[in-house]
Amino acid sequence: MSPISFVITAGRCAIVMTLAVGMMPCVVRAAPEPTASNAPVASPSAVATDATDDPCGGPSRLLATLDRPTFGYSACAVPKGSIVLENGYQNQVQGGDSPSVTTTIGQGFQRVGIADRIELDLIAPTFNRSSSGGTLTSGYSDVGLGFKIELPQRGRFTYAVDGLYTAATGTGGFTTGGPSQTLNFDVAYALSPAVGIGSTLGFVSAAGNYTSLTSHFERYGFALPSVVVTAQIPNAYQFFVEFVGQTKIGPAQGGRIFTDFGVQKLLSHYFELDAEYGTSFTPVGGARYHAIGFGAGIRVK
Repeated sequence: MSPISFVITAGRCAIVMTLAVGMMPCVVRAAPEPTASNAPVASPSAVATDATDDPCGGPSRLLATLDRPTFGYSACAVPKGSIVLENGYQNQVQGGDSPSVTTTIGQGFQRVGIADRIELDLIAPTFNRSSSGGTLTSGYSDVGLGFKIELPQRGRFTYAVDGLYTAATGTGGFTTGGPSQTLNFDVAYALSPAVGIGSTLGFVSAAGNYTSLTSHFERYGFALPSVVVTAQIPNAYQFFVEFVGQTKIGPAQGGRIFTDFGVQKLLSHYFELDAEYGTSFTPVGGARYHAIGFGAGIRVK
């Protein structure tokens, strides 16, 4: 029998769960804008090296504001009156007794600055296609709403709070089967003008299949901590590496530890491209995954 796939929304992105196969992470990140060597750093949450600087502001801070492509979140809210569009593609190969290939297109996360240090978010439906055991399943993930509140900076530290809610609107088995709620606490620190470190501590209440043999959905909760390090180099490039933990990936399943790393390229003050690779350290059902992804961030004034 082919595995049953569904989606949970942990953080701002859909996570495709294939029972008896495992979890597909959605790698999304907070990242700084590459800057000149004498400019203040924009760390994963765009923390300035000087308390009087505001690296979250200004038209050239797109990378500082972006949440993609890592799993964690930026501590910078979208500036008032601006819109940031984040979208991507991911392809995952899952091993184990029931190998599968899952493609995710969209990963839409659209953000609007409604006030100083406050934004509203739209989690758009993501198209998913999974192939396992000769069976092809496709459908859309759940949609949702969210917010971010950026707190006043304290020296090299920047803080924020994110909240997200999704409804069970997905199709083709790519739905949680019930609403999910997420609360994130974001913090970042500027280690140097070129290197930053950030962390997101997420708490999620979700729904999911209890076993792979039934469509019964059950509520469960889990913690979702992540740590990311970024390093800027000349010519508007930035590298990142992130480590993520999840205490449970389903009502009757244990946790998982995984990583993602990649590169971003700022093509202009309003357009970013990124590429990333992810893999898991701890298997679920004896299976690990490997995933590649591509995406873009666009700021509309």
